[in-house]
Amino acid sequence: MKKILNSYRLPLVTKVLILVMLFTGCTDKFDEINTPGNLLSDDKIDGATVGQAFGYAQYYGLGATYVQVEQNLHADLYAQYFTSTVANFSTERYTPNGTWVDLFWRDFYSNPALMQLTTEKVTAENKMTLANAIAKVWRVQIYHRMTDYFGPIIYSKFGNQETSVPFDDQKDIYTDFFKTLDEAVAVLKSGTTGYAFGTNDQVYQGNSARWLKFANSLRLRLAMRLAYVDAAKAKTEAEKAVADGLILTNADNAALTSTLNNTNILSRITYLGDFRASSSLMSALRGYSDPRLPVYYSPAVSSGQYAALRNGLPASDRGSTLAPANSFVGPQWLGNPPRPGTTNPTVILTASEVAFLRAEGALRGWNMGGTAESFYNSGIALSITQNVPTATGAQITAYQTSTSTPMALPDKWNSPAMNDVPVLYNSAGSFERQLEQIITQKWIALYPDGYEAWAERRRTGYPRGYALLGSDNVGLARTELARRVIYAPSEVTTNKVAYDGALNLLGGPDDMKTRVWWDKKPLASYPVPTN
Repeated sequence: MKKILNSYRLPLVTKVLILVMLFTGCTDKFDEINTPGNLLSDDKIDGATVGQAFGYAQYYGLGATYVQVEQNLHADLYAQYFTSTVANFSTERYTPNGTWVDLFWRDFYSNPALMQLTTEKVTAENKMTLANAIAKVWRVQIYHRMTDYFGPIIYSKFGNQETSVPFDDQKDIYTDFFKTLDEAVAVLKSGTTGYAFGTNDQVYQGNSARWLKFANSLRLRLAMRLAYVDAAKAKTEAEKAVADGLILTNADNAALTSTLNNTNILSRITYLGDFRASSSLMSALRGYSDPRLPVYYSPAVSSGQYAALRNGLPASDRGSTLAPANSFVGPQWLGNPPRPGTTNPTVILTASEVAFLRAEGALRGWNMGGTAESFYNSGIALSITQNVPTATGAQITAYQTSTSTPMALPDKWNSPAMNDVPVLYNSAGSFERQLEQIITQKWIALYPDGYEAWAERRRTGYPRGYALLGSDNVGLARTELARRVIYAPSEVTTNKVAYDGALNLLGGPDDMKTRVWWDKKPLASYPVPTN
């Protein structure tokens, strides 16, 4: 397969990758994906063609190229949505794999980050004010995923044409995120009109009113990240987001349109069959008699029943025999390879998530426009109607008022219930008990967004989940959470001075135990995972 040759240290390479039609294809496990054959020189990118660059930044900025090694074998496992069934997939048991990280790190900076930079540059030069504001919002979306994975990353100096590109401190990156959103929101609120990508915008087709809601909702998400590291800033940004207008209905959910050429990102890897349902989420869904269960997962082929695997299986217990005996993803993510998932969109941020964010904010005493309990119940209702459109009001109410808890699983490990948290909101409970309820239901609603779910587990400790069956990392016990992803080894060999500077900013070794800047909840406050 062709190699991706673009250097991410250049601001605009001579030949910039622009897709006239976005492509898909098998990643052939961990080989590099074919480079697009359609190249457009940078002097040909103008107001008429920049939309194609933005479309590329949208789809591939969400990790579409290496979704297996980037998300499925990292965040999805640590969120405990899925369990790996392949014996030599080391990240399942907390052993990092630098080769995998190299693939998606280099791809991000060589391709979607370059397209993002190009989009902002061209729209600014051509005074495409609205398009430039929308592009800025998208920069925050794709870069926050990267910094939340690693901590300090290459950000403000990307494309500096130097042989060494310094990393930014995560605190500074978040400060710039909020500044960037301020700039974008000012334009989106002003009623500015003009070209805004049209159908090349695969999220909102250039609709400024909907982009405004997304920008504010994204601000609320990032504000909550700061709850344990800078509570005052978190409150200010969260209340600003609420005041400027949020995603309140499923009709305004931010989601990437799926087509034959832009398949649902999870669907890109379901033909591999290398993962199955995690016991943690299965314990909750089955215990709650959750109507989303048949949407999220499929029954096991061999039994017709819903079954799942504990995370951290030893290599000797993994293998192809696990696949038919355990639940895979739900029908909407399945299809004939290489292009399933052409109808269901890739969800980015929803009204349900916004409601749970407001519930936590209200619990913390912030002005969210309602009570924690009202937003909690709203988040449940929005998630169920999003995933199960046929659900009735009576069914949703029955779920919201249920005292059911996650269930013990009839598996070889005699797994007890994942936790003892009922659905019915306990407004008289302690702060931690109410927070655990909010985040547990939020975790269910976020599926299959492992990126966001893992970030929330690190930030809050919830849901407690099951302990790994075993860890092969001497520095990270099976009862602990992985706190970050290691840096790409290529940075050590090609950007060593900057890499060393990144470790100083990180404040700890480049391992999976070092906590990122916003991950500051006292460890003593974390629940003990269930054995």
